[in-house]
Amino acid sequence: MLAEAIAAALNANGVHAASVAIPTGSADTVIVTEGLSSAAPADRHWQALAQARAARAPGARIILLQSAAPQSDAAISGMPGLSRTLQKEWIDATIAAWSLTTPDATIRALHILSALDATLGDAVLTSDGQARQPHVAASLTPPATRAASAPALWLVTGGARGVTATCAIELARRTGGTFLLAGRSALSPWPHGIDRATDLKILRAALAQNAVASGQKVKPADIDRTARAALAGQEIEHTLAALAATGATAHYVQLDLSDTATLATSIAAIQSQHGAITGLVHGAGVLADRLAMEKTEAEVRKVFGPKVDGILGLLGAINVSQLTHVGLFSSASALFGNTGQADYAMANESLNQLARQLHAQLPHAQVKSFNWGPWDGGMVDAGLAAHFAQQGIALINQADGARIFADQLLDGDRTLVELLVGDEWSGE
Repeated sequence: MLAEAIAAALNANGVHAASVAIPTGSADTVIVTEGLSSAAPADRHWQALAQARAARAPGARIILLQSAAPQSDAAISGMPGLSRTLQKEWIDATIAAWSLTTPDATIRALHILSALDATLGDAVLTSDGQARQPHVAASLTPPATRAASAPALWLVTGGARGVTATCAIELARRTGGTFLLAGRSALSPWPHGIDRATDLKILRAALAQNAVASGQKVKPADIDRTARAALAGQEIEHTLAALAATGATAHYVQLDLSDTATLATSIAAIQSQHGAITGLVHGAGVLADRLAMEKTEAEVRKVFGPKVDGILGLLGAINVSQLTHVGLFSSASALFGNTGQADYAMANESLNQLARQLHAQLPHAQVKSFNWGPWDGGMVDAGLAAHFAQQGIALINQADGARIFADQLLDGDRTLVELLVGDEWSGE
């Protein structure tokens, strides 16, 4: 066990150390090894967060470990995302994430011992025992050339609505082909006898009035559910129409990425009808914001379900070698952390690590992980937009974001896998 090996190495060098299941909060330094376990992603990341919480104390030093190059896609880890978020939330503690590049437990322990002496922050511990700090590349310019070919069949998760839909439409405009938009929502028809609307409050009021006029006794919760389903169905219809207007073929498929038990069967049925998936865009995701000390296991699982479990399930259900383009929607929270988003930062950093894995597996494919800043739309509502404005953070215009996405996924430098995208690119 790595924990025992680390403890033995520390004790051999005059540092008192012990391997424990749950830290007590009394130690000066706590090393969390859960990021290296073989547990499922949501289990592993929840346990790492729980152990970090148990170790928290004023002045404490908490080190989160993960593998720099996991032996399987399912072993991907997002410990740096957790570290960067806790650094913002726990200003009275010292947090760091270390990525280990060797599988040997004894050598790992020696590398960790050296890194402890160097009081490193977030770092990758290389195989020769040295340490290097992770960095973010400089901003890119739009590519000057255009690729000659593109996938014949795109699967776009979360692509029927929001910013992912905007990106899918731009891809369709450039490539044509067939687009399968996968979402959890059913394609609900518009309620009979109700005028079309885009505002939830207006639609709920219209549904309530219609129920009263017809003598129905409908609960407010049922009205809200019907209104939300109708608006979602209407948005999906608009996206399909916009895709068709580009000349592409578009279909909507109901697919719950969190339901990994049925995912393989669903993907098999989709490919049986439409053919092999050659382009994959993963934009599905949900938020469950709450400070790390208050976050629940259910919230962590809710975030990891579509974001991480879903993409791993998809990759396990398709022939990955046939993929020519993979675009993953990550977040700048993975690189910088964000207060209240420990789980979201971990999940998105996991996508970044997965992108690096896929890039190594598919040397001829275009693999990109887009670490988006906040968009003008999508998950950013009016209140959150005002919050970003107060901080001086400009939102990504939807047209600019879609253009950047298509530019880089279709024609970008293949050697650049992780991209940080913010308002600096707007207008280029």
